Amino acid sequence: MKSFETLSEDLATRRAELKQRQREQGAKFKQKSSSMVDAQKQRISSASKKSADDSKAALDRIKQMAAQKRAAEQERKAKQKERDDISKEIEASRDQKKDDIEQKRDERKDDIKAKDKKRMAKEKKREELQKTLDAVG
Repeated sequence: MKSFETLSEDLATRRAELKQRQREQGAKFKQKSSSMVDAQKQRISSASKKSADDSKAALDRIKQMAAQKRAAEQERKAKQKERDDISKEIEASRDQKKDDIEQKRDERKDDIKAKDKKRMAKEKKREELQKTLDAVG
């Protein structure tokens, strides 16, 4: 049988071992908790950084799309202006051709009138000559 001294020594050593184990468990728990908290903070930090990067990238894409839209609109307006200028040039050319045709037509009419006048003057002279010849002869 164990004596009271050995029993109390066993109890004291067991209590000391238990306290030591509890301290070790507490230290392990603290270490585990702090590492979990650190890991959680790191995950939150990386998630917020990723979110910020994603939002920045989305903002950049939106800005780029807006810039492309403005550029496309400017290009469309430039092409439309070019088409309008070409249309105006074509219209001006048509008007010029019409004016030229009208002018040539007027010139031909004037030429015809001048020829008719000349022909009429010749016919008049012939008639007068014929009259004078008839009167003389």
